[in-house]
Amino acid sequence: MLVLAGCSTAPQREAPHRHACGDLTAALDRAIGAESHFDPGLHRISGWSLGRTDRFLAGFEYDTLAPAARLAWLEHAFAHARGAYAAEFARLSPDTRRALGTEHGFEDVGAQLEACFRRSTPPVSLPEASYAVPDSYSDALRVLGLYPLTGLIARGFIERYRDTMTARVDAGPATVFEAQQSYEGTQGDRASIPPELPLLTDALGVPQWSHEHWEALFRQHMPQIVSELASDADRVGSPRLDADGRIRIDTGRPTVFTYPGYMRRGGQVLPQLNYVFWFPARAPERGFDLYAGDLAGILWRVTLDHELRPVLYDSIHLCGCYHKLFLPPGSQVDLDRLKGERPLVFALDHLSEPPRGLRLRLAAATHYIIEARAPEFDPQALPYGLESYERQLTLPGPGGAASLFGSTGIVEQSRRPERFVLWPMGIPSPGAMRQRGLHATAFAGRRHFDDADLLDALGLTFD
Repeated sequence: MLVLAGCSTAPQREAPHRHACGDLTAALDRAIGAESHFDPGLHRISGWSLGRTDRFLAGFEYDTLAPAARLAWLEHAFAHARGAYAAEFARLSPDTRRALGTEHGFEDVGAQLEACFRRSTPPVSLPEASYAVPDSYSDALRVLGLYPLTGLIARGFIERYRDTMTARVDAGPATVFEAQQSYEGTQGDRASIPPELPLLTDALGVPQWSHEHWEALFRQHMPQIVSELASDADRVGSPRLDADGRIRIDTGRPTVFTYPGYMRRGGQVLPQLNYVFWFPARAPERGFDLYAGDLAGILWRVTLDHELRPVLYDSIHLCGCYHKLFLPPGSQVDLDRLKGERPLVFALDHLSEPPRGLRLRLAAATHYIIEARAPEFDPQALPYGLESYERQLTLPGPGGAASLFGSTGIVEQSRRPERFVLWPMGIPSPGAMRQRGLHATAFAGRRHFDDADLLDALGLTFD
């Protein structure tokens, strides 16, 4: 009884006062600005330090939302801010972290920010300019590069690429790999996952799923990866920082990084599953190759309908290049309504129904996806693990935790010679790998992989 009484009277931390919350975020911002960097893939909201936006949230007009939808919008914006602050805080020096915790009375910065958010007064109004997400194009580069003229020249290269890539994918089923390595996700038994998940949504229409629900979905739709082998640059691995701070891909630890996403189609919110995997390099196909260089990666995305059926598969390389759409039976797009450069579209008519994870066959060196088909048993497959995308933002390094992507969101180590040729298209360092939220996917026109209205722009329809 004495023990219980002691527990019941233990001192409790008081929730921070509102002015203390303002002091906390101001102190965090000063420390992050001095020692680290803010997440370049999220937009800080002017006038409200407890929120950050992405293109999905910026696609809503805050001031016209109903009160319940406005509160849901704020919840999502705060979730972005809390996650970003957690990574930014982890990249500060130990002394700075201890000093901030002592000064502002917290042990867990995320919990302290959560208490601040719960006590905060929701903004009555937010001008669209305060949360709009800038695009990933540079008008200055396009002006200097005489874009109206050079853009016309680039269109010829784009068309040749489209013809070549279409031919590669058309020949994909008949293409035999002399050497290959398969990778299979193994986290959890797919057969044990419930076929249905709760479809509760918030006032914005966003699914209210727990971490466990998302994890189950990611396991259900894990791709099988079959990489043609011409060198060790074609092996899937996990990024790490070496003693000199350089990025290495550990091919002894195949890993796929995941994060959830959303897009609106016809006013309805559709959930998306994003899978990122890395290779040590893009090896030159022949002699001098403008597109070859250190590090390479693929982003594979699965868009689900409200019955959790795949209605669209698409992919880009982590430079934002080579946007491909793979349409399961019953899905269609209308690219005639699309302005600028168009993604390549391939129908998966050979599938009787969308499986729970496609088998992706990748060509050596370029890592182009040349075929997507139903999964099959492969006794030679190596297992890969699933990890949260955020782990890449706090990799252990010689000077402490560091982001794989750096302060600009562009992996400088992965810069390609093509940047000296394609810079007039207005994309900074074209060909370099970059962080989510920064993937421009069109040299002609303007488009992003995560544009809030992309599904409507593509004219996506499905049964």
